Amino acid sequence: MDELYLIVTFNVRPVYGVEILIAELSYLGFEMFEENEFGLIAYIKDSDFSENLFDKVRILSSKEFKIDYKISKVQNRNWNEKWERNFDPVEIGQYCTIRAPFHNPSKKEYDIIIKPEMSFGTGHHETTQLMIEYLLEQNLENKRICDVGCGTGILSIISEKRGAKLVDAIDININCYHNTLENIKRNNCCKIKTIHSSSDTLIGNFYDMILSNITLNNLKDNFENFNKISNDKTTLILSGFYENDHENINELINNFGFIFSDYKTRNNWVASRYYHK
Repeated sequence: MDELYLIVTFNVRPVYGVEILIAELSYLGFEMFEENEFGLIAYIKDSDFSENLFDKVRILSSKEFKIDYKISKVQNRNWNEKWERNFDPVEIGQYCTIRAPFHNPSKKEYDIIIKPEMSFGTGHHETTQLMIEYLLEQNLENKRICDVGCGTGILSIISEKRGAKLVDAIDININCYHNTLENIKRNNCCKIKTIHSSSDTLIGNFYDMILSNITLNNLKDNFENFNKISNDKTTLILSGFYENDHENINELINNFGFIFSDYKTRNNWVASRYYHK
């Protein structure tokens, strides 16, 4: 039987409260977030929701923000049908297309097939696009890469297509784990190891590149582990935060052995590159 999900649609003003809202909801069992011009759409299993869950979300009682919401229900199957009706291919630069299985193949060098199955990373969000732009610029030949918070597996798949010799794709969300496995098959990848766990599992390994496109608070929680799995030349590429958080991220990550290199921005979202000391 298909899992029943709740869709919670939030109207958030001022809109920068969305980042805070995502950070709080991510600790309460919500599995996917879609931002829009009005605020946020969040998804949670019906079995994980309770009447008093929102009592734990402090921003909802903040005088700084005006937030209202409505709740509706949808089955996993119906969610994917809705997604298929609204999914358009995404073009990243001259060389990469992100498309659904039902779209015609692209003639670009990297023709990536993604079906999200309630996981983040279709290529439509600014943070995913910025991360992909970095990957298309980097020399990934024979690199060891980990993708922390892999979502649909999109960054791992592109990493293998770009020549990585090994990619560890890890996510604490079981839907993301299964979805990454499926998308790996769709893209005929064979060098990606998919792991259902936190980044603690990676300690003892060392990578040439670390990728992580997750929410701000979750990024911060992983900084210590990023340091532990880095060698002297590791490149770290992060996204999932706004431009006004960038300075704070740079200060914090420097405490864990990383030096800021450069960043990209789109619609106030940031992807930032660092090198391990």
